[in-house]
Amino acid sequence: MNKRWIQLLFVLAVLAAAAWWLDRSDTGSTLDRPITDFAVADTSRVSRIFIAEMSGRTVDLERQDDGHWTVNGQFGARRSLLDLILKTFLRVEVRAPVAKSAEANVLKQMATNAKKVEIYEDGSDTPSRIWYVGSSTPDQMGTYMLLEKPGEGRSSQPFVMGMSGFTGHLSSRFQSDLDEWRSSVVFAYPDVSRLAEVEVRHPYDPAASFRVEQSATGELALFDAAGGPVPAFDTVAVQDLVLQFRDLHFEGFERKLSGPQRDSIMNSLPARVVRVRDREGNEQEQPFFVKAPYPGETNLEGELIQQDLDRMYTVVQDTSLVLVQRHLFDRIVPALDDLR
Repeated sequence: MNKRWIQLLFVLAVLAAAAWWLDRSDTGSTLDRPITDFAVADTSRVSRIFIAEMSGRTVDLERQDDGHWTVNGQFGARRSLLDLILKTFLRVEVRAPVAKSAEANVLKQMATNAKKVEIYEDGSDTPSRIWYVGSSTPDQMGTYMLLEKPGEGRSSQPFVMGMSGFTGHLSSRFQSDLDEWRSSVVFAYPDVSRLAEVEVRHPYDPAASFRVEQSATGELALFDAAGGPVPAFDTVAVQDLVLQFRDLHFEGFERKLSGPQRDSIMNSLPARVVRVRDREGNEQEQPFFVKAPYPGETNLEGELIQQDLDRMYTVVQDTSLVLVQRHLFDRIVPALDDLR
């Protein structure tokens, strides 16, 4: 079989796969009329969002009974991205129909690159709407989209869509990368009065460890590594330490290391360990590990450094190594002498 035949068969296979992808989960036939009611009037009713790409990547976002969202049934979802996508559901609007002369080409492109977004409401097992989100328009001012409503059918016509109060394209909002959707929270105690105790351990320098207790009325007490009370301490510094726990996030997942390298770090002795306990008795413990510098990295004096001065590691969900910025997290791991 010559090279041209192989190429032709490959193109046919790709087109067949694209056609199947656009047709799967179709609960009705293509309509002989356009449908344009993309927007969701009440996003508080949205209970699930399923996003799929032609590459096979998917994310499944679900609202739980207590109001928080999960991704793929395993992890907390990133609230900022959820708020963005829900706002898009609410404020999306038709900018213009796709011109008849361009319609066939737009549909052809969407068959190979569109993202499928299923929107579920009120806990239903059937989506109320399915968006097919294509690429941006040539002027980058709109996004090609097509709507399907199960039980009613799929629109016969795609549209150029935008969002009120926003200029640009919308396709980048519908991520299917799991890392992008996972919550970046490390500590989140918006009401720090809920914190009853904060303990900071320094495994390489045990004498620098300490514990802070906070009473229900907000009074603070400081204890050294042996559990003895520290009678004189910097109240402002201790208050500032407790306040840091309101909202601390990691920067990103460490995906550049090999599995053995990650395991080696996670099984090593942490540089710092932070344990917090709230008034309901719930505890959270976070180890922090030194991050190696980049090869040849130096300090301001031009001397080679032994550890990264800007970032360190911690672990989330007991399995994932993530990067945190030291200018934020060093504030919750001082030595006892820094608080005296």
